[in-house]
Amino acid sequence: MNIRLFVFLNIIFLVSSRVSGQVIYPSDHTRDYYEILVLKNPEISHPISIHPSIISQYQVDSTLSWNIWGDNFKLGVKSSEKKSFVWVDPYVNYNANTITPRGYNDGAIWSGKGSNMALTGGFQGKLGILHFSFVPIVTWSQNLSIDIPPNVTGTVKSPYSYPFNGRIDYVQQFGEGDYSQFNFGQSEVRLVYKKMTLGVSTENFKWGPSIWNPILMSNNAAGIPHIDIGTAIPIDTKIGKVEGKWYWGAAYESDYFDDNPENDRKYVTGISLGYEPSFAPGLSLGLNRLLYTRWADGDLAARDIFAVFSHNTFKDSLKNDEYDQMISVSIKYRFPEVGFECYIEYAKNDFHSNLTGWFEEFDRGRALNWGVMKLFDLDDKNVLKFGYEFTTLSANQNQILPSNVNPPYYVHSVVPNGYTNQGQIMGAGIGTGSNGSILKIDWYNPKGKLGVIYSRIRFNDDYFVNAYSQQPEPPYPADFEVSAGIDYVRYFNRFSVRPQIMWNYRKNWYYQDDVEVHNFHFGLQIHYLIKNSSISN
Repeated sequence: MNIRLFVFLNIIFLVSSRVSGQVIYPSDHTRDYYEILVLKNPEISHPISIHPSIISQYQVDSTLSWNIWGDNFKLGVKSSEKKSFVWVDPYVNYNANTITPRGYNDGAIWSGKGSNMALTGGFQGKLGILHFSFVPIVTWSQNLSIDIPPNVTGTVKSPYSYPFNGRIDYVQQFGEGDYSQFNFGQSEVRLVYKKMTLGVSTENFKWGPSIWNPILMSNNAAGIPHIDIGTAIPIDTKIGKVEGKWYWGAAYESDYFDDNPENDRKYVTGISLGYEPSFAPGLSLGLNRLLYTRWADGDLAARDIFAVFSHNTFKDSLKNDEYDQMISVSIKYRFPEVGFECYIEYAKNDFHSNLTGWFEEFDRGRALNWGVMKLFDLDDKNVLKFGYEFTTLSANQNQILPSNVNPPYYVHSVVPNGYTNQGQIMGAGIGTGSNGSILKIDWYNPKGKLGVIYSRIRFNDDYFVNAYSQQPEPPYPADFEVSAGIDYVRYFNRFSVRPQIMWNYRKNWYYQDDVEVHNFHFGLQIHYLIKNSSISN
């Protein structure tokens, strides 16, 4: 380590005091618990529609009315100190797949066939209005070989890329042999003044109320390097709470798509808004718009900074199609008194630039996501959580135009490698053209939780319908998967241990008639809980 940096960090540590700080890692069990905590404690300052992994700004008093995990999960303690430094709980994540790659909403981690490991940890702090987090992640995958069918699209691309669409960098296997990477993970440098912020970050963030399959921005891939400006936490106004952020970032192609260096980088820009009306307690509304395009040298002009406000990419037979664009609106309603919430997100892809076009082709390029969560208090220390979510991304679900006219999600003509970062989809993890649902039941107690999970996915119906709709006779091999498993968390001393096991049954794998796959997914996460890790003046 650079000696000046080492001395600087030690000076900060020696003058530090206790700070509000928390990182919620992608795929971590604390993410689900945080959702319960918000529903059970309406007084918490919580996100409305923008859900970052670094939640340091969401400071609350340690004396929550409900928190059965107590000191094992602290959102932080309010502090007026100008300087502070705290270590972030490190954790190791191990998982293994016996037959096929499988992993969703786990950020930079590649959960390939065989064994996979990730190690992360770091520190957070502040110097006046300057807030900083350094929480990188190192990953390794055994990356055993799988049988990927030949590319059927006619485009020249890597044999390790998704073979059923030529314009998406959707990696199925990261080459031959083991695969490792370093990623800055949940790291950022941020200025926070009152309730406004300007940051440079690589953190994961999701938009909208979805728990498992956010349509526009999720935790499924590594976080993109980006700049954002907006609210640090929701702002109270006479008409309710409002939040908003404007983003500019870059997403990158993997080494397993094509050999063209001109399309290795994408420009991503977007805006996310959230609103909780004062006249309708429990209601929250969200609006998200995102655009992305190829970013080679010389591709962008100054006006592209404002593209999220000025570009409409479906206009006059697609003459203004420099970007792929997506937009979504969401509604969420919380009923804390009965421990219930419900939500819905409606998204459009490459939509019309005028209101008439919206109503004329309301189903064109639409996606839908809805879900519910219900808590049942067994007693003061035991809670049963029921969660269900349904997602449809397929263009072939009762839409007005033919399926080959509807633009598929995360795939676009002007961006050869699609809506991905480092080979993984940045939106819903089930992937382009897919439909799925998930049911999860968890029993929470002071020592941890025990959960069961069931899910169903039908992969890329867009390709399936286009490829087989004109076939006069069977077979019609739709690629689908059903999964069931157990998720367990146990706290003891300064550790949390989370073993998982999932059985995945996939039929017609890669649209191969009667090809059945029984994959077993094993997982183990171990956190070390750092307590009283900072030193007061």
